[in-house]
Amino acid sequence: MHTEYDFTHPPGRRLGALALITDPEGSVLLLEKVYRKERGDPFPWGLPGGCAQPDEDLHDAFRREVFEEIGRRVEPGDLLTVHHMPADPPHREGVNFVFDGGQLPSDVPLTLPAHELGDHRFVPLEELPGYLAPYQLIRVRTTIRNALDGHRTAYLSGVPEPVV
Repeated sequence: MHTEYDFTHPPGRRLGALALITDPEGSVLLLEKVYRKERGDPFPWGLPGGCAQPDEDLHDAFRREVFEEIGRRVEPGDLLTVHHMPADPPHREGVNFVFDGGQLPSDVPLTLPAHELGDHRFVPLEELPGYLAPYQLIRVRTTIRNALDGHRTAYLSGVPEPVV
C-alpha cells in the first residue's frame, strides 16, 4: 500500500559524506566548523565532509566536500559507517555516510576556507571526548573500531548509548 510518501514525493533527507582521515599514529583529523563556533556550540569540531547536493553521487560529494574543506584531493575508500540522524528541529532528518579517507602526515599543509573552518587538528583517540559531541564521538569511535575490524560497515541510528 502506497501512502503520500512514494517514489515521486519522498520525504526530504539530508545526505552527508564524511571522511575518516588519520595520521600514521592513528590520530583523527578534525576540523573546527565556524558556523558551530559562532552559534556557541560547545563542540564545534567534526570530521571533514558535508552535505551532498541534489542528485549528487555520495562519492562525488565526498571528493568535493573534502577538497573544499582541506584543499587536498582524497578518494573515498570503504564505507565504514552509516549513521541515521532523526529530525531535531531546526535540523532535518539526515543520513551520514562515513568513508575511509586514508592517512595523511600530521604536518601536511592543509588549505582551509577561512569563512567555513577555523582550524584543524589530528586528535589522539583518547582526546576525542573533548572535541566531539556525544553523537559524533560514538560515530567516530564506531567507525574506527570497524575500520580496525576489517572494514565491516556499521549502522547507527540517533544518539546510541555507548557499548561498554
